[in-house]
Amino acid sequence: MDKFTKNALIVCTVLSALVIVFFYVGTALGSKDLAGTDGKVEEAAAQSGNKTPHASLIELDQNGEYVGFTSVGVIGGFAAGYLWAMVFDEASGKGGTTHG
Repeated sequence: MDKFTKNALIVCTVLSALVIVFFYVGTALGSKDLAGTDGKVEEAAAQSGNKTPHASLIELDQNGEYVGFTSVGVIGGFAAGYLWAMVFDEASGKGGTTHG
């Protein structure tokens, strides 16, 4: 394993661990009173913009939002991974910048 890959794996592991710790601490501190915050923010934004709030095109419950955002992230990750070599491959001259 080369040095970059090794360092990248270490950094990703540390960052993932920090995110998990922060989520755990946030839930342990009792952030349960945030229910309905989205609706309050949307109403405040609509009032400040002098517009009446209306429902979005697709209404998702909380689990639907998790599934939707995860699906979009996975699809975007696969697309970026598939196109990565084409965009950044300097050796073949297909993408990136050539030096020399």
